[in-house]
Amino acid sequence: MRYLLVALLVSLGLQAQKIEFREISFNEGLEAAAEEGKPIFIDAFTTWCGPCKWMSANIFTDKSVAEYYNANYVCLKIDMEKGEGLDIAKKYQVRAYPTLLYLDEKGERLLVKVGASREPQGYIDAGEQAKDPQRNLPYLLANVDENMKNPSFMYDYIMTVSAANMMPEGTVDRYFEQYRIDDWADEENWEIITNAVSNIESRTFKSLATNAELINTLRPEDGMAYIEQTLFYGLANKLYRARNEESMAQYQSLKEEYLNEEFPASEKLSFRLDLVLYEKNKDYESYGNSALENVKLHFWEDANELNNVSWTVYENVEDPAILKAALQWAKRAVELAPEHHIMDTYAHLLAANKQNKKALEVELKALEMAQKDGASTKSYSEFIAELQGAL
Repeated sequence: MRYLLVALLVSLGLQAQKIEFREISFNEGLEAAAEEGKPIFIDAFTTWCGPCKWMSANIFTDKSVAEYYNANYVCLKIDMEKGEGLDIAKKYQVRAYPTLLYLDEKGERLLVKVGASREPQGYIDAGEQAKDPQRNLPYLLANVDENMKNPSFMYDYIMTVSAANMMPEGTVDRYFEQYRIDDWADEENWEIITNAVSNIESRTFKSLATNAELINTLRPEDGMAYIEQTLFYGLANKLYRARNEESMAQYQSLKEEYLNEEFPASEKLSFRLDLVLYEKNKDYESYGNSALENVKLHFWEDANELNNVSWTVYENVEDPAILKAALQWAKRAVELAPEHHIMDTYAHLLAANKQNKKALEVELKALEMAQKDGASTKSYSEFIAELQGAL
């Protein structure tokens, strides 16, 4: 009997080590929430989402997180690409994964969180915010007008409402129009900008770009980098989606508006956008020639850009001179950031330049690093076998 009791206690202890996701439908979850007087927590996931899997393995099995959610929420785990998950994703505008939905017993949003934070306490804090009638989504939505000049309130409002995809158009612009551009660089305001200002056609972003040199002076560590990256991704997205003359003309007009002589990074951004255009059109001859002319000028201190352009050349360009140059770009990337995927690119370009012995040495190091990081190593092992067969 004693052993049975011990086994039962161990079993109960193990159960407490993970969130108990109920195997019930969404409507049954609403009923359970009403009966138990608890809100609902939904892990909105997809089967292909890597961060979703990491969160399930490392956060939902954390003792403090499991105890909190099991005690305070009706917990559901729903695939957004199957069955009722399709309707739930549409209803709550789930567009990125993982998304964590916090709902009341009527199915109204209390809070939405996107992404997989590595800090367990953050999940408990989110659960508490969702339950707090003075901090959750309904409260923020109901009280924004009278708090438009309250930076702390607006920080919570913008960050929370943006995550829920419920931000009314123009709200961020209205908020920042109250301040001088110098004040935008304050820590709290800058946090709002970097998390909520991504539309390059918004008034706020246009003001940032127009005052790029001032922002760079006020925030030398991250000001220009944010403006440059946001502008690149905004323009690249428009370019990539341009399918006719009209949309291409709209892209060109927006590009000319921003990338003029007064914008500090216009030449670099024009080069990056040219690469996007060549890749879109599968014009890899122009891609290689443009890279040959501009990579050292614009990418020499950026390991990720060097790695990306080197790999694209490896996969698509046959010109020996450009492959030789790409080998030097890849080597430089390794010097800047000796990470396993960057070393893998370098190894492939060594092989493309007929240096198989050196390529094998580098790829073996890449494999070892990938194993230590817990990354997938299948492609590394296959390339090693290919190199060994060629020696």
